[in-house]
Amino acid sequence: MNRWQRPVRPLPLRARPMQDESVVSFVMRLAAANDFPPTLLFRTIGNCVPGKHVLHRDAILNAPAVDRLGILSRTPADHLRRALPGLSHTPTYVPLPVTTPTIRFFRLPYPMLACRTCTLRHGPATAVAWEHRGRDHARYVCTAHRRWINSTPQFHLTAAPEVVSAQHEYDQLADRYDQSQAFSGLFQAWNVTTRWLQERRHPALLQRWTTRAKSIGAAGPASAASRFPEMTRLAELLVHPGWRELVGLAPPWRVRDFYRHAAHVTGADYEEFFVAAGRDDPLSKWVLSLRSHYSSRAQAPTRRACSLRGIPTPPLPESRHLE
Repeated sequence: MNRWQRPVRPLPLRARPMQDESVVSFVMRLAAANDFPPTLLFRTIGNCVPGKHVLHRDAILNAPAVDRLGILSRTPADHLRRALPGLSHTPTYVPLPVTTPTIRFFRLPYPMLACRTCTLRHGPATAVAWEHRGRDHARYVCTAHRRWINSTPQFHLTAAPEVVSAQHEYDQLADRYDQSQAFSGLFQAWNVTTRWLQERRHPALLQRWTTRAKSIGAAGPASAASRFPEMTRLAELLVHPGWRELVGLAPPWRVRDFYRHAAHVTGADYEEFFVAAGRDDPLSKWVLSLRSHYSSRAQAPTRRACSLRGIPTPPLPESRHLE
């Protein structure tokens, strides 16, 4: 007889589900709290083929499996469905039987590590938790506990309150535009600041990152936590329609206003953008790429006209570099 065919009874210790936690994360924490092998716990809940690869995935449970999980965790099934999005919003392309307790795993979109302090409040000595974070919500800092959560290990931010403030700034950026644009800007800013770090540009800024990393216990300025405030401010600049239009369409001398503001909000050296090596600065390359993109769009009507006269033309180039 398979484990999922046997009657179940409550486990000795509870691990309360966290809001928006993945199903897999909750089952792993429940297993850790009871010193129970997680693969056996999955097989106890329902018919499945679990393994170490499922930690960064989520799971679909049919109704009989949800009921068994509720008994094991001593948590009502309705409460589990409210707390764990995977039980209510699951892919429809995975067929499930109706009567046999069954689990199927699928790739979890936008998984985020949960705050370790928040996790421990939902169960003693439990494992790291993963949360559902959709396009409308991205959290890198637990502002309640002043903790950087987007890495392992997580960092206490008491000595760097500007990192906590940067999460609020990022939330405002996402509210002003949307999460996809905010993340796009942050990713571009991560690329720029990473290049600054690798190429040892803007020494005063690098020293600030090094000092901040030391204050929070990070290994060095390569940690995103040590650069997060400047990344957030630069991200806002890179996605702002007004600044993008100025960079893309204004005469070259006006672009100095963009560099001046970028230096002001990040702490970069303004003069470094114009020395001999300044043309190789990653932010300068982003400017050139955006200007090229706007120039291509401006030429589009002429190219279409040529094409209507029977002259073949290639498709318009789309610049994707740090855009």
